[in-house]
Amino acid sequence: MALVATALLTGSATSVAAADQPIPAVSAINGIDGSELAELVRLSDPATLTDLHDGERRADRITAILVGSHDRRGIFAVFYREILRDANPLLDAGDFDDPQWARAVSIEFFRQYLQNLHGHLTGGPVTPGWQRYYAMAADPARSPGRIAATALDAHLLIDFPAAIAATDTHGEHTGDFFTIGDSLITTTNRITDELQATYGAKLVGFFGLYFLGRTADRLIGPGNTSHVMFQSVRATALASGIAMQNQATCPTAQAGMNTLYHTAEAVFDGLEALGQI
Repeated sequence: MALVATALLTGSATSVAAADQPIPAVSAINGIDGSELAELVRLSDPATLTDLHDGERRADRITAILVGSHDRRGIFAVFYREILRDANPLLDAGDFDDPQWARAVSIEFFRQYLQNLHGHLTGGPVTPGWQRYYAMAADPARSPGRIAATALDAHLLIDFPAAIAATDTHGEHTGDFFTIGDSLITTTNRITDELQATYGAKLVGFFGLYFLGRTADRLIGPGNTSHVMFQSVRATALASGIAMQNQATCPTAQAGMNTLYHTAEAVFDGLEALGQI
């Protein structure tokens, strides 16, 4: 799951400013009864997360509640359920130079998602990117593809570098880092099918745009575009996360990822307006 690099380069300053406008936080939880809300609060508490298998069980149940209630906040829960179903066997196999780090960074990445969901449900802290996601999910005028895109932007461009910085990541982890990414690219096919079935999302076209699409595949070989673009964003997140561990370079790295996030959001607003996601 990666951002279209050429689209990022064409985002205008006006569009970026528009993407930066505050969106009111969502306080109402429609269609979810009191017992299910209490369960969601419990499941999303990052303080009680034990490991990524526990995370998979939580993601399964969070998805079941939100999808069962036709609640569009479940769009990204579907993403995580499918990702963790594939990630856990990979991590259990332990075929990494540093298996302990591979598991630690994966858990921290998921914890960032849980922390924001928990804050949203309890009135606690929620980062601006996730506030935007929950506000879009509650807005019937926004397309499912656009909601998916804003979640991916928040998670890949903001949460991911933060998770990398929090897990003592260094250059020697690069090989393991890309091994994890390689293994999860094909998961998007299942995500596409699931979100079409549950939310009517037009994500076949969305993922084509997110990865530069099959047109570019004809130039560099079938399937290669998704790999190249996915790893490009991951490489940016890796470099930024490492830089964020240094007090001198952290502010510049964070500013760069924030700029990338706002530009991405402006691009996806434009694609939504054109009916392409």
